[in-house]
Amino acid sequence: MLLAAEVARLTVSAAVADDNPELALRLVPSGPAALASTAMAGIGEAAAQGADPGEATARQLRSVAVSDPLRTEPFLVEAALAERAGAYDRAKQLLVEARSRDPRSAAARYLYADTAVRQGKVVEGLREMAVLSRLVPGASIQLVPALAQFAHTPGSHDKLAGILAQNPQLRNPLLVALAANPDNADLIVALAGPPSANPSLDTRAWQVRLLLGLVARADYQRAYDLWRHFALLPAGAQPLLFNGSFRDVGAPPPFNWAFSASPAGVAEPGAHRLRVLFYGREDAVLATQLLILPPGSYRFEAPISGDIVAGSLSWTLSCVGAKAPLMDIRLGGSTPPSGTFTVPASGCQAQGLQLNGHLEESPEDSDVRIGPANIERVGG
Repeated sequence: MLLAAEVARLTVSAAVADDNPELALRLVPSGPAALASTAMAGIGEAAAQGADPGEATARQLRSVAVSDPLRTEPFLVEAALAERAGAYDRAKQLLVEARSRDPRSAAARYLYADTAVRQGKVVEGLREMAVLSRLVPGASIQLVPALAQFAHTPGSHDKLAGILAQNPQLRNPLLVALAANPDNADLIVALAGPPSANPSLDTRAWQVRLLLGLVARADYQRAYDLWRHFALLPAGAQPLLFNGSFRDVGAPPPFNWAFSASPAGVAEPGAHRLRVLFYGREDAVLATQLLILPPGSYRFEAPISGDIVAGSLSWTLSCVGAKAPLMDIRLGGSTPPSGTFTVPASGCQAQGLQLNGHLEESPEDSDVRIGPANIERVGG
């Protein structure tokens, strides 16, 4: 009975140590769990006041180290104090001991990475943080800014590529961060590796962000060259209109179709044609593609079938930045789903092709199939 009571006392003390260290300490004054929890609470109070732990807390930690040498708390605290004092080598030695006792200790790995970075050993710190990102969900988000900054360090490419090879979950978040600046295009392509015919949504995210950044600064040719690379097109290929059959292919926008789905309507590719449901309650852009057409005259055609309210849908083509369209084709009724337009010799480096839905006075649903779409040159 005495043995059972002692087991119960020890069990309860260990169970409540984290939530109620004072009760745990009263039950088992020398218990490692209770001492560790009480000591860590004391450290937290001291840190809140910007002070070092008191002597009583230090004694408790020493008792923990003696009674339970596998616990990490004494090593973590001593390492943090050593780092604070600038004794980085000692801090790292203590953290190695803590890590050997608990390889999954997020605190040990974070402090080790922080200490390494403070020593100027950035790669060592990033590698440790990369391991931490696998242990703690969401930790990779905190690592990405440091990786992005390190990526601009001369000679960092091979080291960074090694980190990404060992921690592939960091690749797309890093590329998304780098894609915010189009000047990083060459670095992004180098780190991304060979493009895939079926890119993931995460891969598509950084590709589109980079391409749209280049388009926003009117660097259309550079954007198009990169897009061809991502889309696995031959270097010299430049179709007048890409994917006129509206297939689900891996090429990203804006030089491939971008479709919308909203309360106003839905455009979705399928069976080599585009199905459009439009409800006529508000204006909407249902499908878009950016084109780079040389100056000249062209003919656009996109057959349509199904139930349509006359004038509720239209195709427009405009020079990027211009208000007046080069082409405006209202669909439905007796209007043929085709038209001609001319790209001027200057001021029209890129053109936006759009399928639009228009607000109706008495809204009715349109349910149509469109395609295949085609653009052909008809003059000089």
